[in-house]
Amino acid sequence: MKKVIPIFFATDDNYAPFLVVCLKSLLANCSKEYDYKFYVLTTNLAQKYQDDLKAVVGDSATIEFVSLKNELDKLQGMFHLRDYYSKETYYRFFIPDLFPQYEKVLYLDCDTIILGDIAELYNTDISDYYVAAAPEEVMATIKVFGDYVEKALGVPVEEYFNAGILLINTKKFRKNQIAEKFVDLLKHFTFRVTQDEDYLNVLCKGHSKILDLGWNKTAYKNPDFDDKNLKIIHYKINWKPWHYENTLYEEYFWDFAKQTQYYDMLMKMRDEYSDERKQADYDAYISLEQKAIEDTNNPNFYDKNYLNDDSKEFFLVRYIKKMNKIKEIRKLIGIRK
Repeated sequence: MKKVIPIFFATDDNYAPFLVVCLKSLLANCSKEYDYKFYVLTTNLAQKYQDDLKAVVGDSATIEFVSLKNELDKLQGMFHLRDYYSKETYYRFFIPDLFPQYEKVLYLDCDTIILGDIAELYNTDISDYYVAAAPEEVMATIKVFGDYVEKALGVPVEEYFNAGILLINTKKFRKNQIAEKFVDLLKHFTFRVTQDEDYLNVLCKGHSKILDLGWNKTAYKNPDFDDKNLKIIHYKINWKPWHYENTLYEEYFWDFAKQTQYYDMLMKMRDEYSDERKQADYDAYISLEQKAIEDTNNPNFYDKNYLNDDSKEFFLVRYIKKMNKIKEIRKLIGIRK
């Protein structure tokens, strides 16, 4: 019997076409020595998209659609959203507790193209870490955001990772109650810059294994990166070939998009992306820089001692004193154990 590799995605109707393209690339490049189990986390994914995703997977793997509507409705109003973010981006926090049969899983964003063998990534040893992930290239190369990471969040910029590609040690997530701590942080701190990514980085600080950048390369030119190491391309922020022509690595996206029924739709999306929308993208980016500067210069923005190396004891004592809130939060997010 082949070893099973569980891979999770989160999407709504808007991003389902990109997931089809992503899966096309993943299946074209993955090792055939393993069985792949895909989980698509959603709240209300249209049947049409479910059928299209099943079709692209075919007999190559198995795919299951998991609705988190009931669990997420209980947290309605707590999620901080902006621009293209949706509440689906927060689903990754709940994977370890909702799927206790796994000790390690992969989480992948839909706006990616997989050129390397995903099994190689899954087989990375993370027995001593909460997660393995590649550096957040934007934070590492743009000073405004690097300052934000180090001064506002208290995370060394070289340790700050992008949350779009995650190898999660689900056993350690459960043991250290990361989902509960995340819900608690939501109540006390609003991270406006990269939201779910900021929460993950502060919760996993000192417990993350940093991978080679090739496993999550942003689609913009980095003179320090050798393209021969390209394994996963991440089309994020304003580097999206379905919005902009001449995006770096766009040929990989369009090569796989051509193999799907969404190629014409995606080309039309790009061709009809107006100057007004491009200006709105630029304005949103400038606003994001401003938020980073404001939070960096706010000495009361985030209490960096809120979580620490003794956080397990700190966390338990704190909640025992507050009417056993751990049980309350676990019930809130649908964890039965």
